[in-house]
Amino acid sequence: MLSLRVVWWSLAFAAVVFTVWTAMSPAGGVSLSCSKSGQLDLEGSRAALQCDDSIVRVEGVWPLVQLGQLLAIPPAVAALVMRRWVSWLVVFTFLVLTFIAVANWSSFWVSLGFAVPMFAVGLLAASVQQILQPAQSERFA
Repeated sequence: MLSLRVVWWSLAFAAVVFTVWTAMSPAGGVSLSCSKSGQLDLEGSRAALQCDDSIVRVEGVWPLVQLGQLLAIPPAVAALVMRRWVSWLVVFTFLVLTFIAVANWSSFWVSLGFAVPMFAVGLLAASVQQILQPAQSERFA
């Protein structure tokens, strides 16, 4: 079971790395206005920002913290708890995050699409855990 715990922790670490990478990426990659008109369409005093500016500069820190939490907390919980039902719940969470990413394809939240590979790895890990972890040990562990 140690190897499954390592898989879950690796997914959480990958989510943090992805969030940091996303923060440094240009805003043009997640902005529909940049791809359509070449100009970043923001309201208020942020009009001086450009499509080449980093996402953290355009969106601020808080959305990136939320992105990191949404992607990293579920596998971290699975690694800590190591229960079959929690692992399946995490897989379902990745599926829901994927649908949220698709629904927000024209905004920053399309970055939740990183949940797709996390879903695939999580599905494999939960399936292996389902096979290897007996139901009786789950009650007493």
